[in-house]
Amino acid sequence: MKEQRQKKIDEQLEKKNNCCQVVLNAFCEDFGLSPETMLPLASGFGGGMCLGEKCGAVTAMIMIAGLAYGPFNGADAKKKNELKGIVKNLNDRFEETFGSSQCRTLLGNIGQGKYDLSRTKEQGKRPCAIFMEKACDILEQELGL
Repeated sequence: MKEQRQKKIDEQLEKKNNCCQVVLNAFCEDFGLSPETMLPLASGFGGGMCLGEKCGAVTAMIMIAGLAYGPFNGADAKKKNELKGIVKNLNDRFEETFGSSQCRTLLGNIGQGKYDLSRTKEQGKRPCAIFMEKACDILEQELGL
């Protein structure tokens, strides 16, 4: 991952921002957007949309894919299908690594010791940092950001 992106992640983690906010903030400048605008937008998507559903880091990946491949006219079936494929690929890559993209499942797996959190603990980060960092890695690799 790019060093400047890791720095942004670490800064947002220190501020106790949620997974969606952390990942979205890491890419704001790539699209000329300010964190002051984007972070409030992402505030309700942490904790799986506050419901334990889709992980906020994955939700941010989807938002960023929309920024990268949109805007598009809703009637443009080709663009819609292209974006659907990109979103599916991003989600699949995340799930290949962690076995799920559902927040409550991911947190349960942390509790059961299913992930190697040694680096995260060593750096004093909360366990979810592994999801945020992986989401950023996936976006860099898949979207060339």
